[in-house]
Amino acid sequence: MDVLRFTLLGLATGGVYALLAQGVVLIYRGSGLLNFAQGAFAMVGAYAYYQLTVRDHVPRPAAALAAVALCACLGAAFHLYALRPMRRRNASSLSQVIATLSLLLLLQSAALLIYGSYPLNTPSLLPTSTVDLFSGSLTITVDRLWILGVCLVLSAGLYAVYRWSGFGRVTAAVAENELAAASLGHSPDAVAALNWAVGSALAGLAGVFIAPITFLDPSSLVLLVVPAMAVALVGSFASFGVVFAAALAIGLTQSELSRYVSQQGWSTAVPFIVVIAVLVVRGRPLPLRSFVLDRLPAVGSGRRRPGVIVACLALGVLVTATVNANWDTAMVTTFGMSIICLSIVLLTGYGGQLSLAQYVIAGVGALSAAQLDRHLPFLLSVLLAALITGVAGTVLGLPALRTRGVTLAVATLCLASGVVSVVFSNGSWTGGISGIAVSSPSLFGWSIDPFEHPGRYAFVTFAVMVAVAVAVTNLRRAVTGRRLLAVRSNERAAASLGIAVAEVKVYAFFAAAVIATLGGVLLVFVQPTVQMTQFDVFTSILLVGVTVTTGLGYVPGGVLGGLLIAGGILTQALSGWPTAGLYLPLIGAALLLFTLITAPDGSFAVARRAAARAVDAWDRLAARASATWSRKRPRGEARADRGDPVPAAPPPVITIAPKLLEVMDVSVSFGGVKAVQNVSFQVLPGEIHGLIGPNGAGKTTLIDAITGFTPVGSGAVTLAGQDITRWSPRRRSAAGLSRSFQSLELFDDLTIEENIAVACDRRGRLHYLTDLVRPGAISLTAAGQAAVSGFRLAPLLPATPGSVSFGQRKLVAIARCVASGPSILLLDEPAAGLDDAEAAELAALIRRLAMDWGIGVLLVEHKVDMILSICDRVTVLQNGRVLASGTPDEVRSHPEVVDAYLGAGVRTVQERT
Repeated sequence: MDVLRFTLLGLATGGVYALLAQGVVLIYRGSGLLNFAQGAFAMVGAYAYYQLTVRDHVPRPAAALAAVALCACLGAAFHLYALRPMRRRNASSLSQVIATLSLLLLLQSAALLIYGSYPLNTPSLLPTSTVDLFSGSLTITVDRLWILGVCLVLSAGLYAVYRWSGFGRVTAAVAENELAAASLGHSPDAVAALNWAVGSALAGLAGVFIAPITFLDPSSLVLLVVPAMAVALVGSFASFGVVFAAALAIGLTQSELSRYVSQQGWSTAVPFIVVIAVLVVRGRPLPLRSFVLDRLPAVGSGRRRPGVIVACLALGVLVTATVNANWDTAMVTTFGMSIICLSIVLLTGYGGQLSLAQYVIAGVGALSAAQLDRHLPFLLSVLLAALITGVAGTVLGLPALRTRGVTLAVATLCLASGVVSVVFSNGSWTGGISGIAVSSPSLFGWSIDPFEHPGRYAFVTFAVMVAVAVAVTNLRRAVTGRRLLAVRSNERAAASLGIAVAEVKVYAFFAAAVIATLGGVLLVFVQPTVQMTQFDVFTSILLVGVTVTTGLGYVPGGVLGGLLIAGGILTQALSGWPTAGLYLPLIGAALLLFTLITAPDGSFAVARRAAARAVDAWDRLAARASATWSRKRPRGEARADRGDPVPAAPPPVITIAPKLLEVMDVSVSFGGVKAVQNVSFQVLPGEIHGLIGPNGAGKTTLIDAITGFTPVGSGAVTLAGQDITRWSPRRRSAAGLSRSFQSLELFDDLTIEENIAVACDRRGRLHYLTDLVRPGAISLTAAGQAAVSGFRLAPLLPATPGSVSFGQRKLVAIARCVASGPSILLLDEPAAGLDDAEAAELAALIRRLAMDWGIGVLLVEHKVDMILSICDRVTVLQNGRVLASGTPDEVRSHPEVVDAYLGAGVRTVQERT
């Protein structure tokens, strides 16, 4: 009967998880955002219920209703007054998600100020009498059964409402396409606000239910978001039924494991690990065509200023040598946290991999170094710990190979929670309450003991932070940085240019883990014993929040992020205010939220833009003064300064290896739908082969199959006689197969020159290390230079794709493909959106690529005149099958093509002639 008792207890816990997770699903469906404050709303509901029942003596049902209503109002107000202004300022989805983390911090800080961290007892809303089951052999309190029943009824009701009601259909429409829903008279803001209200109310109800079962504690209650996110993730943030079943399964598993597994933490961690495994199995190495990557915050250029670096080092020497020990300790905290924030800049700002586990990874590094310090010198211990943690970070990042975006964020959050529960809570590994004793650190015989020489230790921490900042800056300007930003911007386009997407992601996690290790080690070695209790999931989330707030894509933003952490320089500066330690978290959370609302790309981005405007104003004044001076000078003197114009260098001559592309009886199916059926044709070197057909004929699907983005069901694709049917997109690109996309899919975070340079970069893996020290300048290959010259892009190279016209972006997309020096080029509707003059110019360029460069071109286009005028051969698709194939004249006169695609008007003209 113990099994059944633990089962019922686990199901009740799962019911609470289900309520929280259903709220997460509602908010995600209504606004497209993950609400990391869901646990905080449960905390608000629990404390509001406690306040009303215990302190104000309000009847329990009325208190519960008021607590749930308060959470609903908070949720709706947060959307209307925080998220809606951010969306109007074109804030990235990541900034909006971090805003929910700021709300979490704000609510938790307020709860600590009002109620403290002391456990509080709360009366139950539900009956607490016991009930005997199975003839008295099993006794359980009734409230557990009530919780399970209420959660079941609410889940069924949510399913019915969102499945069959008009509001459910409107919510689905808004989630699918906000603009289309708005054009039909529905307000996306109203729909989102109502879903936020209902989702927050469910969290408040969960808090009311759980308050009597456990002691109230703000820190533990807000972390209820972790199992809620895991459960919602299993249901793909969409299915109420799957979410309810998964919640019960996790609650049941945790309850049963607590009986059989004595090791602390495994009952919490194992279900999350299973969830991660499920996600990895059902994930995809590359996203589908329908996947739209949310815009991430702006990224810096990586420009390095040696004068600033030298001045900072000099200032660091001066300050650390003159301040007292309290300031030295505060600086160690700030600089150590800044190092971890810089690892977030690399991983998320540059690599686009949203991880909520970097502080926990820093803890793994600190623990490894402390254990190694027993046997090895300090420096060697740190280096080996960094290597070990780099491998651990890579393992943590494995879900990134098949998941991305919010799914990856929740996956890393679950894994971090598992590490804290299993590793950091294991006294045999961490030394328990006493911690792990470490030796006095020294570097090459120079003591940096934090007690004997606190200034030295603080300066070393500062110097390490500066070195890491320089390395991350170098990385941004190097080949590795361009690849990281390409993967962050568009994985499919990066793979089509030969970038090993999985390799780049693994590197980002490895390098970020190594950097985080340095910060973690410096933070804990400031004490004679290493305590692992400071490394928690909550602070891990907080560090991502402060980095986004200060500037996720900027190295100075990472440096400034450490200033916002309690216990650092800012705390020390306010030490004269006795209650600063109490109010600083609340003030900091409010400032974080305000900054995100007013400056979604971070405070450093605002300062940078203001400085740029000031420089521009100065340049304009200087230009006016120069023009005035020039008018006053004699003409002869002005002419003498000009000199002869320098003739433009001729475009380089390149050689393309001629290769034959053969598509033989290729078929592609999606479930029961046959998108492409037994299609065969060839693309010869120097030939333009047109591929036409009505919408839905399978043209883009066929290109995806040829280039490796869609698996081939049957048939084969060969290049130069070699079967490439099972090759990855990257391997096909390296073999000489390049493609463009209907939606261009340029890397918006890179300049046009950097976009083209990505296609030219073919360096080995050693650059992953050397780029940290010596980034080098952009050097385009002969093909890249010829592409820039042939497409007349030289004046546009410093610009970003978003700042030039649509027609110019089209040219950049094709030039980027050509820059890789392909033997076969596949162009997917390159003339779409261009006027007749632009299309004619593009047609001439494509013709030159085939005739002058010898590139074989497969051209998919709806402009039939263009296809028939420049193509050597044309294949017509209809319903995934080849309708006709031949020369343009043969296709033009083909009766079935005329009837099915070219139109009856063409047949009439042909009959008259």
